Amino acid sequence: MSVIATVAAPAEEVTLGAALADGSGVEITLERVVPLGSTFVPYFWIGNASVDRIERALRAEADVESFEIVDRLEGETLVRIELDGRVDGLLDAMAATDATVLQGVGSADGWRFQLRFDDHDPLTEFYRRCSDEGIALDLRSVHNPGVPAEQGLGLGITDTQRETLRTALEAGYFDVPRGVNLTELAAEMGVSDTAVSQRIRRGITALLEATLSDGDTEDVSE
Repeated sequence: MSVIATVAAPAEEVTLGAALADGSGVEITLERVVPLGSTFVPYFWIGNASVDRIERALRAEADVESFEIVDRLEGETLVRIELDGRVDGLLDAMAATDATVLQGVGSADGWRFQLRFDDHDPLTEFYRRCSDEGIALDLRSVHNPGVPAEQGLGLGITDTQRETLRTALEAGYFDVPRGVNLTELAAEMGVSDTAVSQRIRRGITALLEATLSDGDTEDVSE
């Protein structure tokens, strides 16, 4: 039976770590990736950064062979990255164990990934590879699809997204009519309205994908 693991790693363990660690508030989301053997061509959504700044950060990354700005949408930039032969250890371990990336989000606080494996054996191999490479990996939770981990862990939602959703709920953002608008909510949290919008959208998407999975066969006729 397939398993879903939620893991965390420092920002510098993944490509673009330097861009995350400079304190500018950049947020990076790894587009969902289905394994294709040893091939790993990542797509990243990068928010809170200009195109020029993104290009400078990519050129400064030693393991980025080439890149392409694919799209711009709602303040985010989609980037396709070709990695050279020295694929960073974490992504390499994912590719080698046929892990499917359900979600990957990076910020100055580090990376958080939700990964699907065919069973426990490739998950064990993934963890072993990371350990051998000296990657500071934190295994947060492991569960089977359709069985959420305790207290929301393993649902693919980051701590920042969870706190944003909690604040929005308490402030009445989801009420009808709304008790607070996006601009007011952003001011209360001390971040841009674009950042708040991205966190809310990604958090809700992660919750829906985790709780409305194909493996959920409970009787909902009541």
